[in-house]
Amino acid sequence: MSTTGPPAPEPVRRIITGHDAAGKAVVADDEPVAGYPFAGSRTLFTDLWWQDGFPARNDDSVADGVARHDKVIINPNGSAFRVVDTPPHTKSSPHIFHRTISLDYGILISGTLTLVLDDGKRVVMKPGDVVVQRGTIHAWVNETDEWARMYFVLLPSHKVKVGDKELDVEAKHLPGVSE
Repeated sequence: MSTTGPPAPEPVRRIITGHDAAGKAVVADDEPVAGYPFAGSRTLFTDLWWQDGFPARNDDSVADGVARHDKVIINPNGSAFRVVDTPPHTKSSPHIFHRTISLDYGILISGTLTLVLDDGKRVVMKPGDVVVQRGTIHAWVNETDEWARMYFVLLPSHKVKVGDKELDVEAKHLPGVSE
């Protein structure tokens, strides 16, 4: 990270509840969770929860849900809850534009991010804005001097079909967006 820019955001405090042997509610985990650089980028991912299966199970191991998943974006078998911290003047992905086979709910908590779609559309998001990302090719760009923090819930989905064409996972560079 640059030493001349603003410091990275503080780790997220993650509080997880569970049950004791008598079935009473307890705090099973309460600690800050540090982010990690994802896939060679400067963007930091913080995995908050990873749940296999639908409907979710609330009697499984907390350790399974908090394991770091630094090689994949989505959980193809369930849900993922993640924070993405994007540094100033950077893109979220080393491939710039990408598509995942997922339905993503995103809430921008701090900073400003620009959602860029492959049709050239640019949507500037401010804190409190939400996005429902439905398997489209997109990129996130932070064009400001401050970090941006966005929370995501990611769910696997069916591939999008347009006519007879099925849209698959994709990562590419597009003209007009510099590295």
